[in-house]
Amino acid sequence: MSYNEQGRIWYGPPPSHVSAYKDDTSLGEIIFNNMRNWPKKVCQISDSDGVRVTADQALTWAIRLAQFLRKRGLTHKDVIGIVGENTTYLMPLAVACLMNGTPFHTPHPMLDEDTLRHVLSITKPGLIFCDGNIYHKVHSATSGWQPEFFTLSDHPEGVPSIETLLEPTSTEDSYHPEPLREGGDQTVAVLCSSGTTGLPKAVCISNKSLLPMSLFTSDTIMFTLTALDWYSGLVAFILSTLVGGTRIITNKPFTPEYVAHLVAKHGVNFIYLAPRHMSAMFNSPDVTPEAFASLRTVTYGGGKLSKSTVQRCQDLCRNAILLSMYGMTETGTLTCSVGLEPGSSVGKLLPAVTARIVDEQGRSLQHNQVGEIQVQTGRVWRGYFGNPEATESMRDSKGWFHTGDMGYFDEQNQLYVVDRCKEILKHQAVHFWPGEIESVILELNKVQEVCVVGIPNELTDYDAGALVVRKKGAAIDAQEIVEHVAKRLPGVHKQLHAGVQFTNELPSNLNGKTVRRASRELFSAIKYSKKTLV
Repeated sequence: MSYNEQGRIWYGPPPSHVSAYKDDTSLGEIIFNNMRNWPKKVCQISDSDGVRVTADQALTWAIRLAQFLRKRGLTHKDVIGIVGENTTYLMPLAVACLMNGTPFHTPHPMLDEDTLRHVLSITKPGLIFCDGNIYHKVHSATSGWQPEFFTLSDHPEGVPSIETLLEPTSTEDSYHPEPLREGGDQTVAVLCSSGTTGLPKAVCISNKSLLPMSLFTSDTIMFTLTALDWYSGLVAFILSTLVGGTRIITNKPFTPEYVAHLVAKHGVNFIYLAPRHMSAMFNSPDVTPEAFASLRTVTYGGGKLSKSTVQRCQDLCRNAILLSMYGMTETGTLTCSVGLEPGSSVGKLLPAVTARIVDEQGRSLQHNQVGEIQVQTGRVWRGYFGNPEATESMRDSKGWFHTGDMGYFDEQNQLYVVDRCKEILKHQAVHFWPGEIESVILELNKVQEVCVVGIPNELTDYDAGALVVRKKGAAIDAQEIVEHVAKRLPGVHKQLHAGVQFTNELPSNLNGKTVRRASRELFSAIKYSKKTLV
């Protein structure tokens, strides 16, 4: 990395290698060619039902599905809806969409009906594939335009299943994928934004932004809990189909014991987890180093972890490298931190990424000054589907993405994320960041998770309060936490004036990110219930 003092801009290193593919090469065509090179390789194993899929079988299914899409006249100007968990046919369906050049829109299957109606009405897909157990919810959410449906799993009676589209065709041996009609910047996927500050938006993901990265090899056995509805799941799917690794999938719910069993059973050597799942798994007293002996890379991102949790992860995963990632659906991954140090940093900028820190007046800041993190990726972004106003708000005319995250670079050019811009609070007219207080509380070994919230006070604006999850079996009281914050953070505005409340679990959205608004409501409810009991 480098820093330009005059321009106050940080630069990631130049790309270390030249891509083997031209920018306008279709991902569908690359996958089509690569899968034919290793037809007998098992590329997917479903731990839920034991189904093993070879590259030849997956590609055959994908070709038949792509021929169906072509026969229906679907092109790059259409959108296909996919609402499903990680089950057997999800991967070949996505490959079929890539080979046909038709982007897929993938809301999380656990979204409530109103939110599904909102996100799917943005793209209005005329064809939707969904899990059978949520068919009625998705059907009701899309009643305004009545798309055609096929189910991916748990097929209800009277609804066509994807299996009816997998019969042999007379022309499948001569099939060839569609070329990109709009070049490498053509949209191939539409993901929902995280929705932590409002209803999700539909983020367009380009073909070029997903071209191969050197994260996996053909020997990689990978596992992610996420399906195609989050960026991490999309990247894992793309790379697994491109390089010949084996992807382990499941639609069973997360428990620390189940994931540890799954890793040991399949010899998983690459795993990606949300911080919430990392914390639960590596603080569980029931998991052992033996279960994680096969792991070589543990990757996580999307939130804070205490240093003790990261240390516990390294102690259990003795053969693994720990990678912490920071990024956004709109930008992709921006930074990477390796190992235990340096503390709560999210790492250094990745190759070709540029960043600056900007204050409220738009002035670029220097080292150790907190402001909004703004980045450039060097790639074309197609914006939010059907929402030019939000697109312009996210990325300005000079190409800077306004991340909405507050942070700073230290003298070693390590980036620290302090909090969301919209989550800055005031106490007696002085700003404080809940994330800064959270980082201090996470220094306590007996704390597993924490969310600091602002409790309205007409005399002081907002008082900080901490909603805390203790580690299993740990004994720590509210006063210990209050005193630790007072010792570590100077300034009356950063103290826990609203106190500490304990809970067994923090409210989170579907990708494991803590929802501060819901945490504030829970904090107040616990505090109020204690008062009424007294």
